[in-house]
Amino acid sequence: MIRLLPFVVAALLPLVANDYLLEIGSFVAIQSISVIGLGYLTGFAGRISLAQGGLYGIGAYTAALLVTGAHCPPLLALPAAILAAVLVGTLLGSPAIRLSGLYFVMSTIGLQQIIWIVLMHWSSLTNGPMGVREIPPLSVAGFALASPERFYWACVVFAAGSFFLARRVVASRFGLFLRAVSDDELSAATSGVRVVRTKVLALALSSAWAGAAGFLHAFFLRFVHPDMFTLDLSVVQLTMAMFGGYRSLDGMMIATLILGSASEYLRPFGQFRLVVYGGILLLTMMLAPRGILPALAGLRRRR
Repeated sequence: MIRLLPFVVAALLPLVANDYLLEIGSFVAIQSISVIGLGYLTGFAGRISLAQGGLYGIGAYTAALLVTGAHCPPLLALPAAILAAVLVGTLLGSPAIRLSGLYFVMSTIGLQQIIWIVLMHWSSLTNGPMGVREIPPLSVAGFALASPERFYWACVVFAAGSFFLARRVVASRFGLFLRAVSDDELSAATSGVRVVRTKVLALALSSAWAGAAGFLHAFFLRFVHPDMFTLDLSVVQLTMAMFGGYRSLDGMMIATLILGSASEYLRPFGQFRLVVYGGILLLTMMLAPRGILPALAGLRRRR
């Protein structure tokens, strides 16, 4: 029953919530899309990435620049945001995909910093430290989703679609390849799995989900700035993915619901809120290395 918790909360929230809570719900739904994408790497390809926040920013900036500068319809900006994140993620991340362990983690930190530097200093394209302002409301076929409730339902639909699409991918033959590579690369290679190609595709999928989430983020705040997409965001999203569960998309959704909501109440702590996320990540890896949901399932089986 706990697996249904995010969907039950999403359905009931508009009945009892004010605009502020609906905005928190929209934020949680957007974050869940990026966290699910990160699960392709952390859970199914055995790689811990700290560049998801930067790729999320690529999607947000692509959408913001297209709709403000080129006056592109939002629905056309969506595939562009996804494609931009995939191109940046695969082109910059593919050389590091052969690395493992701490070396891969360090390379993703470098990728995250490169993206932030480009967003901050390529002023002729990104408007630099001024950011991109006056982003119009998200609209579908001329129907503006300007109210918090309308935008909330759009985010929920996006998040649900991303979740079920991810489940289809994980249940496919490619998902089997991902699990084989994560368990033992040498055995996977001897069984005919193209290890490097599989990891690059996992990186591309992770980037695509980050780009889609970034697209929604641009219309959520209607303003983007490089400091929104720093290493801090990558740490928060990695914490959600690891806390939710190793290879557990349901757990990632629940973790995003819990930690995403809590992040709003931790904002008064400023940068110190990352200490809380770091502590959660450390305790999770020590006490429940496969995540909280698989740990609860194991405890239930032992009982």
